[in-house]
Order: sequence, then structure tokens, then C-alpha cells
Amino acid sequence: MKASSRVQPFFRRSEGSRVYCRCPELSRTCLFLLRSLVLTLLLVANLFASGDWVIREDGVGPVKVGMTLAQLSAALHQEMAADERDEQSCFYINARGHDSVSFMIIDGHMARVEVGAPGVKTSTGIQVGDSEGQVRKIYGARMKVTAHQYIDTGHYLTVRSADGRYGIRFETDEGKITTFYAGKYDAIQYVEGCE
Repeated sequence: MKASSRVQPFFRRSEGSRVYCRCPELSRTCLFLLRSLVLTLLLVANLFASGDWVIREDGVGPVKVGMTLAQLSAALHQEMAADERDEQSCFYINARGHDSVSFMIIDGHMARVEVGAPGVKTSTGIQVGDSEGQVRKIYGARMKVTAHQYIDTGHYLTVRSADGRYGIRFETDEGKITTFYAGKYDAIQYVEGCE
């Protein structure tokens, strides 16, 4: 009998959609490896979900204040191309898969990150929908409270970083956080975004 020079695949597909190992004695090992691979892929994919991003005073996830669009593209593994907005001194961009997070770009650099829906938390665990009381409890005397410019029942709760370069600001209405943003201290002072 002539030996086959063709390499046999480790996994084969039978009729239908079932996959099986070509070595029956290794079928448990094969099944374990397949399950492990699928679980690993799911965990890696889950890391990129917006719920896993944490907002810091100097950025979010892999993004840091001061990055250019090219650096944002590299950090997020997606194209953040400059377009007609690049001629504007201030504009916003969003990353795919992170619908409640946006980046304020000022003079070609990321100046602040904004969160407008529950699911993305600060490094201290605060998110949209939490109470002013929770913010006061966590930040204490570091937090400055000012009246909201457009909402009679709202406030700005602002915390400056220890070095004074960065900060985080929570906007509230009737005692609940409606949005928050973090980044360069001067950029978080803009209450109308780029306007």
C-alpha cells in the first residue's frame, strides 16, 4: 500500500455541521481545546466592550489625553481619519463599539473624553445615573460644586487631579448624574462642548 503524501487535518468536518478529531483517542482533548479557544476569543472580544473601559482623569482604556488622531487610531485599532473636521480647532469623534463614549479633539489632540450613558464607570466606580451623594461620598472635599448654567435643578461636580493638569466633571439633574467628562482641566470647563 502506497503511503499518502497528503497531510491529514487534525480536525475534520463530518456530514452536517459537527466537527470531530481524526484521532478518536484525542477527542476529549480536542473538545477541551476547542472550548478553550472559543472561551478565550469571547473574553478577548469582551475586553473591547465599552462596559470594560474605565474613565480616568487622563483618559479612558488605552486612550490618553494629548494623543493625536494617528495615536488614537493605533490605540483603538481602528481608523480615526482626519476629514473636513480636522480644519476646525474643536470637534468630536466616536470609536466603533463604544457608543456612549466620545472624544473631544482640540487643535489635533484628544483633550477630553465624554460619557453620556450608564455602563462606563470612572476609576472610582461612578457612572451615569448615580447620585450626587455617591460622588460627594467618594470625592469629599476635593469636589467643587457649582450651579448648572442651563438646568435649574442641576449642578457641576468638578474634581481636579493632584497635579492640577487634569480633572473630571459630573453634570447632574435632580440629584442624578446625566453625563460626565474627564481630561485636561481647562477642557472640562467647557460646558457647551466645542461651542
